[in-house]
Amino acid sequence: MVVGSFTLFKTSKGNDPMVIVKVTFKIPNNQDLDSLKKKFMENAEMYRSTEGLVRKNYICDIENSLAGGIYCFDTRVSAEKWFNNERIQWLEERYSEPEIQYFENPIIVDNKNGEIIH
Repeated sequence: MVVGSFTLFKTSKGNDPMVIVKVTFKIPNNQDLDSLKKKFMENAEMYRSTEGLVRKNYICDIENSLAGGIYCFDTRVSAEKWFNNERIQWLEERYSEPEIQYFENPIIVDNKNGEIIH
């Protein structure tokens, strides 16, 4: 269905909304953007094969010593499967103790592809 210049699509998992996971953790006060990007790139490839992951955005706020990621998963089940105890321990060892929040994502406006996904 086309609405204005946007095409409407349904999510791939029926009526279940996609899930956004926001993960944040403290980084060292002296961490600079270039070194943080390098650290992120060390493991970025593993997300290409993460089951159910649609997209991951690395985020940071250098001034407030905070970093993390915004993840879009196809279902809550996929998200919770990824963020198991082993993954949380890995994050703690690599960065620091993470704060993890889950959000339903019932509608996406994708301006790049001209789509509204629901």
